Amino acid sequence: MERGVAVMFRGTRRLSALVGALVLMCCSLNALSADRLVLIVSAKSPVTALNSPEIQKLFLGLTVITADEVLRPLRNESEEFIRQIFFQSIVSMSESTYERRVLALTLQQGRTAPPLYRNTRMLLDAVAADPAAVSYAWSADVAKDPRIKTLRVLWHE
Repeated sequence: MERGVAVMFRGTRRLSALVGALVLMCCSLNALSADRLVLIVSAKSPVTALNSPEIQKLFLGLTVITADEVLRPLRNESEEFIRQIFFQSIVSMSESTYERRVLALTLQQGRTAPPLYRNTRMLLDAVAADPAAVSYAWSADVAKDPRIKTLRVLWHE
């Protein structure tokens, strides 16, 4: 009889583990769909697309002109994870290398580094107000904002 109880406990543990795994999978699928970093511009912006080299040049402080508009980059530093994605996937260099490149452009050509925003709402307000502004944010943060237009997905999990 004790053996039957032990087997039953083992079966219950397996069932519990299976149910737990299914719940985690369902939750992580929702999280995965929300974990997309997107390139954004104002809904008033004439910009319809930017390729990867243009995005990299823009955030390095170089001049990028699209649709007769000189674009202005705004860096999103609202989360540490977004910062990491920026260096790894958008400019494709380490933070120290990026800072040296931007500083060199500032000293040699008088260019200014892209402004930093540590608050998502303030970033979205700045992008919405300036048709030349280009930035990046989580797709979930911009999905319901009619003032913002998404150009492309920059990173997804």
